[in-house]
Order: sequence, then structure tokens, then C-alpha cells
Amino acid sequence: MHVGTKEWMGQFQKTVNNDQELNVIGKYFTTKFLWQIGPESYVIEVLEGKIKNIISNPTPLEPWKFAIRGTVDAWRKFTQPTPPPMYHELFAAMFQDNLQIDGDIKELMANLRAMTRLLDVTREVQLTVA
Repeated sequence: MHVGTKEWMGQFQKTVNNDQELNVIGKYFTTKFLWQIGPESYVIEVLEGKIKNIISNPTPLEPWKFAIRGTVDAWRKFTQPTPPPMYHELFAAMFQDNLQIDGDIKELMANLRAMTRLLDVTREVQLTVA
């Protein structure tokens, strides 16, 4: 199972929704964001720190607040249990020129701690699949 597949995204949702740290810091984390992993796009709907819904390959009319876009290779590196240098954190990975953020950056920054934890949980998904 690879990052960005529908199977992986389902496991990601379960892992996020069971994360004790995100249950605490995500209490006020409610947003919709676009997550692009190479050619695949998902709109992730977060409600009070839990993923309520994942929309695969959304239409242009599907609303979202901000987008995090990256190549498949960048996300594979980022989601490794021990990522290589410069892929340990979202903003560090952006300096590698294969990850970008756009849209309402203020929305992202207002929820940065919870969003950082949500992305950190991607590394735990890799450990829970065969």
C-alpha cells in the first residue's frame, strides 16, 4: 500500500481519528483542504480534529480552504517512519521544490499545530499496514 492510494487514505483516516494527541489539540481544528499526491487529489474534511470525509478526485466545484500539493516521491519520503533530511516537516520539505502550499494560508497557520500533527500521523500509517 502506497501513500495516496484509496486504501492508504482509508487507513490514514482511521489512524488520524484514533490519535490521542490530535484528539486533544484538534478540538477546534475544523477545515477542508486539498491534498494532492502526484496525480491524485483528495479534499479532506476535518471536524474538531477528526477526518469526517475524504473526497477522492474532487471536481473543481468542491470547496476547500488551502491546498498542500506534492509529487508522489516527495510524499513517499515525507511519510517514511524516519524521513530523510528536509522531509521531516512540511515547511522544510517545501524547500525541496516538490511540495507547495496555496490558498488561504491564514487558515493553515491558524491550525498549524493540529495540521502538523495530522501530517505527522502519516508516518504511523506506514507502520500499521502489511
